Amino acid sequence: MMNKVLHGSAVVLVTLAVACSTDTGGSAGGAGHGGDAASSGASGSGGMAGTTSVGMAGTAGAISTGAAGSANSAGSAGMGGMLGAGGTPVTAGASGVGGAAGSAGVASGGTPAAGGGWAANPDRLACGTKAGQCECQPTLAERKAPAFPPTKITAPTGLLFRFMNNCPMTLWLQFAGAPGGTIMMPSKSTQEFDMPTLHGRVTAFKNAAPGGAGSVEAEFFELTADPGKALNYNLSFVDYMGLPLEINGKGASQSCGLTACYAPLSELVKGCPPQLLDAANGKCNSMYSYCNNAAHAQEPFCTALDQSAADTLANDAMCKAGGSLAAAGSGAKIFGCATGSFWSGSPYCCAKVNRGSAGTSQGDNTQNCLYYKTPPYNVYAAYSHSVCPYLYAFAYDDWNDQSGYHACTGGTGADITYCPGDP
Repeated sequence: MMNKVLHGSAVVLVTLAVACSTDTGGSAGGAGHGGDAASSGASGSGGMAGTTSVGMAGTAGAISTGAAGSANSAGSAGMGGMLGAGGTPVTAGASGVGGAAGSAGVASGGTPAAGGGWAANPDRLACGTKAGQCECQPTLAERKAPAFPPTKITAPTGLLFRFMNNCPMTLWLQFAGAPGGTIMMPSKSTQEFDMPTLHGRVTAFKNAAPGGAGSVEAEFFELTADPGKALNYNLSFVDYMGLPLEINGKGASQSCGLTACYAPLSELVKGCPPQLLDAANGKCNSMYSYCNNAAHAQEPFCTALDQSAADTLANDAMCKAGGSLAAAGSGAKIFGCATGSFWSGSPYCCAKVNRGSAGTSQGDNTQNCLYYKTPPYNVYAAYSHSVCPYLYAFAYDDWNDQSGYHACTGGTGADITYCPGDP
């Protein structure tokens, strides 16, 4: 399990003069899980390689404004300048998506789900080589995103990150750890950056820039990126579903590759459970986000996993350390594998209950064909995985590797496409 909620960045993307204070030296190693599904992005607990505060010494230096790029046939190009650690300039290029976007289409096999939404594998058919495997990571041969134009940064000194907004509206991308670190991306445009390092969440907003009137947080992904050391990334729906996304990590290792949601934007939340649907903002909220609200905490919808959790604590030898349900935590704590509860330190137990494979004994919790088959289970996670298989729908979706997390050894950068399944 890897902790993808990371803190600190040496990248500053602002058009104002900013100085970043020296951070204390944390380790950059990935550990823990996908976070507690809290909107604050608090880091997850428990994992393999220490905490995830990333100490980046030195100040960022003064920031100069980058010249706007010229318009092209697919939308305006180019945004503000960027600086790396210590005031080192970050090269930025920009260009439009062009005609390549027209070939994306709808992912093959996508048919309406029972709830009226779009499903990538509606019948949960076998898709891999392991017994009982009905969810598989996408492969490069299955890519649905439009092709990027040729890069203008032919000799990057750091990591080459290319961003494409294939959505039908403007997006604003905010980079964690960079004060005011936001870039605007018009619809059908691309931008690319030679970055010395990048850590934390990259969050997409729509309607307006972060903090602006009507601004909506629509999607985030998480990464740790250091040239020659690490390129770790994941696409997370632990808080909500709001935008489809593809991340294509670049590198020679087999550990690099795709994590993606190819559902068309117009279909993304059509099958969202009614209690979780935020129709006004085009989002489907997670069970944790909904049930962690005191106004909903005692609804049967939010206590639906309590009995199976109690049975698991009582009967599964791997989970008995949690004691009673009252001691382990109930309701939202189960949906969020929440910090401070037994579920945060027990990936196997929390995943088992959320996926509906709890039963009353230890049983087999390794065959994903059986996940979300026998109620009760996390209905948001079930829906998320039907629309966008192999990504984080709750914090410990990396137990038995259902999260799409990649540790891209020797990675050189990544291509990130918003709305990759749209025309």
